[in-house]
Amino acid sequence: MARQDGNTGRGRVSSLVALVLCAALVAAAFLLRGRFSSSADPVRPRNVLLIVSDTTRADRLGCYGYPRPTSPNIDRLALSGTLYRRNYSQACWTVPSMISMMTGRSVVEELQRLPPQAPVLGEALRQSGIETAAFVSNLCLGSSSGFERGFDHYATPGNQDARSVVAEFASWHGARAKSKPWFAWVHFIDPHEPYAPDATHDVFDGPRLDQAELEQRLREAQPEAERLSPPGVGETLTLEQAIARATADSNHYDGEVHSVDAGVGSLLAQLERSGELADTLVIFCADHGEMLYEQRQQPLITQGALKQKGFLPAGVLDLFGHGHRPWYYEPLWNTPLILSGPGMPVHEQRSGLSANLDIFPTVLAAFGLPLGRDLEGTSLLGGREPDYARVFAYGHRTSAIVEKGGLKLMLHPPEMFLQAAGSPALPELHDLQQDPGEKNELSAARAEERQRLVREIEAWRKRSPHYGVVKVSEAQIKALKALGYIDGEH
Repeated sequence: MARQDGNTGRGRVSSLVALVLCAALVAAAFLLRGRFSSSADPVRPRNVLLIVSDTTRADRLGCYGYPRPTSPNIDRLALSGTLYRRNYSQACWTVPSMISMMTGRSVVEELQRLPPQAPVLGEALRQSGIETAAFVSNLCLGSSSGFERGFDHYATPGNQDARSVVAEFASWHGARAKSKPWFAWVHFIDPHEPYAPDATHDVFDGPRLDQAELEQRLREAQPEAERLSPPGVGETLTLEQAIARATADSNHYDGEVHSVDAGVGSLLAQLERSGELADTLVIFCADHGEMLYEQRQQPLITQGALKQKGFLPAGVLDLFGHGHRPWYYEPLWNTPLILSGPGMPVHEQRSGLSANLDIFPTVLAAFGLPLGRDLEGTSLLGGREPDYARVFAYGHRTSAIVEKGGLKLMLHPPEMFLQAAGSPALPELHDLQQDPGEKNELSAARAEERQRLVREIEAWRKRSPHYGVVKVSEAQIKALKALGYIDGEH
């Protein structure tokens, strides 16, 4: 009997403890409602600010591990929200990447303007009573490109630095009526070539983080460059000059990232002063990244330099990828994605595969709007851990796929490697887990996996929308040429 009474007493104590714990959990859940959303009672912002930083590598931001102080404001934004480590854009250059972001669908054709038949984010928001505005400092996305669709206010100040874009936003934001919720897209172009930060942001010098590897790459390729540019043919860079230029380009690129960071800080300060920051979901991303001589150039591009000059004007640098062309190496394809504000966990990171395709449904979910069936991405509101098995991209006639296990395949058009048109696409396979620097090409050694990924790309291209030929205006062609996307031959 005494044992039974003792068990009963312990049971009562346990029940009391359980009730206290339950009450504590309920209280904690109530207190954390502002940080986490649930499907039953989602936390949503009143406004959404989408910041796109053109040509921005994730690995040049402090919040992604870069030791230089290029991004203090962006780093603080990441601390106040959720950072996605393995995010991928849907193209290797601006126009198809932004078409994909603004339509929520993949692009698998050579599009140079927004297809008129494709539904776009701005239209969906404006039809729902949300005020829409865009401030875009990339002439490729000007009014001749079709991207103004769905925006009540669309400002394209040209290829101007971040300060000019922020001024445009501040003018609109200060004058607008306060009755409606708003969506604003701000697009900075600073990190795009040419890298020419002003004195305020041109603050980085000294060697690159990969200086030793850079110099080794260039020294090993120098004999080939000398064979293609023999003495007396034309003035070309010496090896030492090439190393110096590659180093300077990297430092100036960091300065341009620093310029964007200042612009981000100014935008956040504007919202803070107006009292709207606490009610605004801020999304920071990039349309694509940039190569800075980490990988070899496709022979067709090198041949283009030779045909124009008869020699390699940049010397050995003309043998290496610089800028953003048909490449899907990590510096170009792995782009930043940070979400901060109502509905997002604070100071957290996600390591699953995500994509810029997720931005469209995230914005819709933020405003409580239904997600269309045709969207390929998934809302990240609430800090959802992305669960893609694979992500695809296409641009400059090159397809790419990356899987969550780190296997990546690029399919290059044969012409890029001076093979006959109509020949099979040339594969390039890398395993990011074993080889994060993408130095070892595996398409022959792992043929079965290569073939499986080729089939995945083919199926993706088949099920993606096909818009056909989209007429490009003379103004759009001029803008594309000014930014180096097209030339007389390609």
